[in-house]
Amino acid sequence: MWLVKHVAARTQGSDWRGYFLIGCVAVLALLLAGASWSARQSSIERTAAEQRQDQTLQVLLETDHLRSAALQQVRGGRGYLLTGRPAFLEPFNEGRQAAASAHERLTALIGDNRDQLLRTRALAIDLAHLNMVIDAMIKLADEDRQSDAMRIMRSGSDRDAIEAITRTLDAIQASEREALAASSRAAQRSAVANELYQYLLAGIGLLLLGLSIVTTNYVRKALAREDAARRELEVFAMTDALTALPNRRSFMSDLSREIAASQAEQTPRLSLAIFDIDHFKRINDRFGHPAGDAVIEEVAKRAKSALRENDIVGRIGGEEFGVILPRADLASARAVCGRLRETIAGTPVVRDDAIIAFTVSVGITQFQVEDDIDQLMTRADAALYDAKTSGRNQVRTTA
Repeated sequence: MWLVKHVAARTQGSDWRGYFLIGCVAVLALLLAGASWSARQSSIERTAAEQRQDQTLQVLLETDHLRSAALQQVRGGRGYLLTGRPAFLEPFNEGRQAAASAHERLTALIGDNRDQLLRTRALAIDLAHLNMVIDAMIKLADEDRQSDAMRIMRSGSDRDAIEAITRTLDAIQASEREALAASSRAAQRSAVANELYQYLLAGIGLLLLGLSIVTTNYVRKALAREDAARRELEVFAMTDALTALPNRRSFMSDLSREIAASQAEQTPRLSLAIFDIDHFKRINDRFGHPAGDAVIEEVAKRAKSALRENDIVGRIGGEEFGVILPRADLASARAVCGRLRETIAGTPVVRDDAIIAFTVSVGITQFQVEDDIDQLMTRADAALYDAKTSGRNQVRTTA
């Protein structure tokens, strides 16, 4: 304002150049105000994109939890039917409770999104149908009507329910990703517009050069943060944070891919192993959860070092790990897993003044051409259960 008054005072009665200078100052002020508004809009769009990113991540995590819980129900129910062991009912009940809790959290996260709310309602119906099918099979088994129960299982009713749940979860995830992409595009468009505006300001004169450089750097950093956050989200969604191994979602995706490859080749040379840490609850209770986490990290490192180059190990539960062994029959897989068991049990973990010894039990099964992923996981779980009940720290196989 001082500059405007000063110029006006000096140019009264003079030629048009004084008024032109006043006009330039006024335009400069408007452009600076426009630059501030543009930067603020970019910040708003970026904040909205970050909030959407956080919500999408939470929704993806809850859908994965729900998917895992539903699969746990099926494995528990099928395991009980195939073995008759009541121990399989425990993971079944846990899976049911976990699925209900995940569904509640997912519904709360969806908020007032009408399409997503319709999907969560459909999901509730699918979960109820799954519970009804498995409850019916378990009831028939408890009534010694094993053949009727097995008939329901062979009909694939529980698998159909799982597929319906999976389709709904996939639709929820796709919708969230689409919303995230739209928000990111809006933030990027806003950032790019702001950058162009600053380049325009730079063309007015040296007076705006510093501002245009600062704003351009700011926008570039914002875009870089967006890209980094997007990459981090993708990695986080597929990686276990504690061990840096593939998480359950990533592991099951890898297993599905290997099964499809084996079915295409018509070869059963694929094995699956599941192992977990023996007496892990005692380790947590005696040495504390940080020590338990240290043991899990060490088990992951030793497992990776003991396996073959093409083998895939992932953390699929709290202290439970899965191993995909491509082109390995049962004998080869047993040899590899025997080496894995010995490597893990080789040296205790020293933490502070505590020496923590630990072992693992391993269950292995070999893929058959007619297998689906649930059948393969169920047999591996049964082999692991056999290793646990036979004394732990050993490897058990099942055909």
